[in-house]
Amino acid sequence: MSALSDALKGIRQVLLLQDQVGRLEAIAEKQSLAVGKLADDLIGIDKRVVRIETMIEMSGRGFQPPRIEG
Repeated sequence: MSALSDALKGIRQVLLLQDQVGRLEAIAEKQSLAVGKLADDLIGIDKRVVRIETMIEMSGRGFQPPRIEG
């Protein structure tokens, strides 16, 4: 009877581990989507910073648009 009891305990542990792995996979998928969104947001912020830096550089130099001579 001990062998049968051990086998049932082992099967129960496997089923519990499968459930936990399924939950971890779901969590990992949500985190992956969140990281992707953060990456997109970071790209948008980077583009804005570049535009702001360009405006600051242009204003500091006394930027004047180029003349078209013809």
